[in-house]
Amino acid sequence: MRVVGLISGGKDSTFNMMNCQAEGHQIVALANLHPADKDELDSYMYQTVGHMGIEKFAEAMELPLYRKTTSGKTAQKGKNYEPLDSDDEVEDLYELLKEVKEKENVEAVAIGAIFSDYQRVRSENVCSRLKLQAFTYLWRRDQAELLQEMIDCHIDAIIIKVASLGLTPERHLGKSIRDMQVHLVKMHEKYGLNICGEGGEYETFTLDCPLFKKKIVIDDDQVVISSSDPVCTVGYINFTKIHLEPKLPSEFGNYVIKSSLDFISELNSSSYSDLSDPDLTDTELEFIEKGNFEMRHCSIEDIPEVKFEYETEKLQNEAHLVSNSKGWHWISSIHGEGKTTYDGINDAMRRLDEIIQQNSIRLQDLCYITLYVRNIDDYEVLNDVYSAKLNFQNPPPRVCVETCLPEKCHVIMEAVAFKSGLNNVNEADYKRQSMHVQGISHWSPANIGPYSQSTSIGEITYISGQIGLIPGNMKIINGGIKNECKLTLRHINRIAKAMNSKGQLRDVVQGVCFLTHPNYISEARRQWERRSANAIMDYIVVPALPRKSLVEWQVWIHNYNNKFEYEETGCSINNQYVLSLRRRWNYENNCAAVICYVSTGQTTSSTKLTDMMEEWKQHHEELTKKLSQSHVLEVMKYVLNKIMQGYSVNNENIPGIHFRIFYQVTPSFPSLGNLIISSLTLFKESTKTARIAFTVIPACFLHNFGTFISICGVRHE
Repeated sequence: MRVVGLISGGKDSTFNMMNCQAEGHQIVALANLHPADKDELDSYMYQTVGHMGIEKFAEAMELPLYRKTTSGKTAQKGKNYEPLDSDDEVEDLYELLKEVKEKENVEAVAIGAIFSDYQRVRSENVCSRLKLQAFTYLWRRDQAELLQEMIDCHIDAIIIKVASLGLTPERHLGKSIRDMQVHLVKMHEKYGLNICGEGGEYETFTLDCPLFKKKIVIDDDQVVISSSDPVCTVGYINFTKIHLEPKLPSEFGNYVIKSSLDFISELNSSSYSDLSDPDLTDTELEFIEKGNFEMRHCSIEDIPEVKFEYETEKLQNEAHLVSNSKGWHWISSIHGEGKTTYDGINDAMRRLDEIIQQNSIRLQDLCYITLYVRNIDDYEVLNDVYSAKLNFQNPPPRVCVETCLPEKCHVIMEAVAFKSGLNNVNEADYKRQSMHVQGISHWSPANIGPYSQSTSIGEITYISGQIGLIPGNMKIINGGIKNECKLTLRHINRIAKAMNSKGQLRDVVQGVCFLTHPNYISEARRQWERRSANAIMDYIVVPALPRKSLVEWQVWIHNYNNKFEYEETGCSINNQYVLSLRRRWNYENNCAAVICYVSTGQTTSSTKLTDMMEEWKQHHEELTKKLSQSHVLEVMKYVLNKIMQGYSVNNENIPGIHFRIFYQVTPSFPSLGNLIISSLTLFKESTKTARIAFTVIPACFLHNFGTFISICGVRHE
């Protein structure tokens, strides 16, 4: 891509441009905001100290420079940003980048933010409005590692401003980052100073780097003390005279900068333990590693083909919504129908609009959406309609998978919403927080589309569906199911930590792992279970996933999942069907989750087709066809009793419960889906102790070949 570098002159914007080049992009212009008549501004957004040297910076790179003055005014100081005030310094950036785009035909912007959500949100807002891609390759990098890489890559940058405990103008201004590295690490340990100065502790100016054709030499400067506070003196350097000098051939030294693949290389190590359960011993990890080798490194070509059956009957389900007393709403069974995918997603959006308006909910109250689509190849069509409807800041996280829907049913949608303001709810306990990172980085995949990485309401966090995209280039990782699982779970772990400094993968309470082949299940389970025993996870086989990925994980998190209880129970229905149920719940019992498998009594942990005898398959199909409404009602009664176990119900506190029921499409029993729907409808209407929402979804295969129904239930406040 043609990229404009948004520069301050400092080490971060410099190194980010070097990262852009390493990924194959071309820096074609530079852009800079500067104060009109001051040495520097105390800007929330930009480094302005050292702006006198910016023209020499551009000359050193031999690139056109675009500059605009900024007042440094900040009209909106919150986490989010809306372009409402033309005097805000963010709008100065908009006008600057708009000019560069028009004159240089750039497609992307290089932004050197490391940890400031304030800067990231505003920069991405501008890029989104101008349809420019943000490249933020330093985002959430370890700062000690990052500073070392800058030094190793021959960035000669000096400190030109200090404003922190442990740094003084007389001792540290003008020193190089190489000379200051040890001291910065010590001050981090002593005072918590950000090693790269991301908190404004210090600022730098680059005199030389591999991007420069010439180097900058300071002839004269002036030290300005802007605050003489004896505890933390603030001072900066003004350049009064500088010039460029040619670089010697030896000064164009060799350097190695990490690429996207370097940042995932550790996934291939057998000793890789970035996500390993900290409570597992080395012996336990070694034992796990020795198990289930078969499918880890298989390519797609090595996997035997499986015929996927599609639902043939129209599913007779009606969209509905249930709520609880705290303000949670579960919206289920929205079917989008029509001749084309475009018609279907428009129909689904229309139905969503109707149901939320009837219940006085806004689209902005949605905190999670799940889309089951008939053809994932129509993803762009679906996204265009979807994004036009949910065109607001921090849209809800989303998961989108293909499944075997009947003809003319192009999408099934379900959603979770939260609307505060109820009299019995302390709003501070249900604070909403979202993260929508759109810049491409080495951290986790950018969500350039109309959905956030995650949204939390109080103690609960919903995370968007994650696949094995390499963050730096947004391509699916090579290496088969094992590598895709490892990278996907790393994404979840990093998002959890970004939402909560103590967050981790083990905070996941419940999830669904969607896969494109039954033979992948054993490896996905192995990869999950070596990292966490704290969640109940379902495994569902579907025809296809976005970007032709092999696996997609959908999870939700509770901050105190480590204190949850766990049990496994089961029973038999009519001596024909075996129920196997896993449950997690917290001490207060205001949060509970279950996953229940309904099997034909011939369950097996193997998912290999070659292990199935023809006689066994015939017996399985015969039992499946004998399923009746009374059987389904018995199953649901058992599941409801478990998810409600120990919960006190009264007229003012009737819980809302959401069930997702996956069933295996069986050609010999084409009415199975509608049997489940009619049974659930009757069960919902006859249940007085809970408000039940449900969605019934056809699937290709479930977690093993003896299971033909899988039920995921959740109740939380």
